[in-house]
Amino acid sequence: MTRVNPPAQYIDAPRHPDLKALLEYWTSKRGARAMPLRTDIKPSELKPLLPDIMIWSAIAPFHIRLVGDHIANFVGTNNTGRPATEGMAPPAAAAMLEVLNQVVTSKAPRFRAGKAHWAPSQSWRDFEACFLPLSDDGRNVDTILSGIKFDTGS
Repeated sequence: MTRVNPPAQYIDAPRHPDLKALLEYWTSKRGARAMPLRTDIKPSELKPLLPDIMIWSAIAPFHIRLVGDHIANFVGTNNTGRPATEGMAPPAAAAMLEVLNQVVTSKAPRFRAGKAHWAPSQSWRDFEACFLPLSDDGRNVDTILSGIKFDTGS
């Protein structure tokens, strides 16, 4: 019997070494707090990871503030400044909003892996992603830092 995997699913923790490194960095910046401040994150300290990073506004419609080069190349465009779900099919948009909303409401990281269902021409490719909350006031999520790796063998 052939098993059909969903396009993406939640996982307990990152598996890809770069995403593990991003989570470790986030954790080190957070200290004893629920999440690090946005100002704790220094792009110069993430230089090797920047091509695989996105930063999102944590207020719907979750505008994209930064897209790394590997992600822009994968999608075929740089979506900086656009809403998170712009151009996505409804099921993909719903999944994207679900994970972003979960990060905001739980104030905790979320991790996903599976097929790149949001990019129809690339939907056969594997991905793994982590979504990490950031705050300006130490209490409310206002930015989401994410890392995405493609062709991870999910």
